[in-house]
Amino acid sequence: MNETILIRTLKTAFAAIASIVVANTLSLDFSAAAGIIAILNVFDTRKATTDGGLRRTLSAILALAIGGICFELFGYKTWVFGLYLLIFVPVSFILNIQLGLGPSSVIVTHLMSFGDVNKFIILNEMALVFIGTGFAMITNFYAPNKQKKLHKLVSSIDNQIKFLLNLFGESLVANIDVSLYRDRIEKLDKDLDKAIEMAVIESENMIENSNVMLYDLHLRERELNYLKDIYNDLKSIPSEYDEGHYLSKILIDTANNLTEKDAIVDVKARLIYFKEHVEMMELPKNHKDFVIRATVFQVFRTIDQFIDVNNYIVNKPI
Repeated sequence: MNETILIRTLKTAFAAIASIVVANTLSLDFSAAAGIIAILNVFDTRKATTDGGLRRTLSAILALAIGGICFELFGYKTWVFGLYLLIFVPVSFILNIQLGLGPSSVIVTHLMSFGDVNKFIILNEMALVFIGTGFAMITNFYAPNKQKKLHKLVSSIDNQIKFLLNLFGESLVANIDVSLYRDRIEKLDKDLDKAIEMAVIESENMIENSNVMLYDLHLRERELNYLKDIYNDLKSIPSEYDEGHYLSKILIDTANNLTEKDAIVDVKARLIYFKEHVEMMELPKNHKDFVIRATVFQVFRTIDQFIDVNNYIVNKPI
């Protein structure tokens, strides 16, 4: 069984059983409802559970108020429950608490069963809500920390980026068809998506430094987009083209210094030097060479943008 599903199952079972036991101990009517509320309030992350619990609690308070008024005015009849729904459903959507429509309406049916509304009945229903929601929140205090696994995946992503940069650099001086390595870009894309998904869960579980990790992964997404641009442009630059040697050196230097603090700044300086050197070269003599030269400059610009993003990742202020 998947670890996430197993943990969610155990937390849900514990929250439901504990809620029912406590409700029974307090001699509350409809004690099983506390367990149902707990089941509905256990989400995948701490943030989702807290947010969902608060919304459902507000929903229950509003439902009891609307239901109580309707039943007291028109009697404890089935059609009055329909009237309550006609009022409560649109109000729930307006207040963005529609998450609590089901459990709150179940609680309102308890009023029909009692055939009365008084402070003891209201306290009984609110106690069911607080017990169920409370145990759901308590169980979600435990959230497995996946930082080690996430850091390992990020390290793999950086190594894949280095591989692609080296590959791009080699393709400009050797007879390498970069299109044969399209699958490496696709794998990097998938790994980034997986890492971002993990980081989002870590962030919503309020794990320390998870927001920083998530932001850095989004920056790596931008790096990947730049790599895709370079990949497409390199197809237009033949390996025998002289200016390609300058690009090759920059790409390989970038790969070798990708995760090194301060070193990437030196690469940026060399990039500017090579770019200025190419600008001073003699103008192309034909249309084909002109197109290639324009592509070379485009790759220079893209590498420049890539380095700026990478520089922020490795040298950002703490």
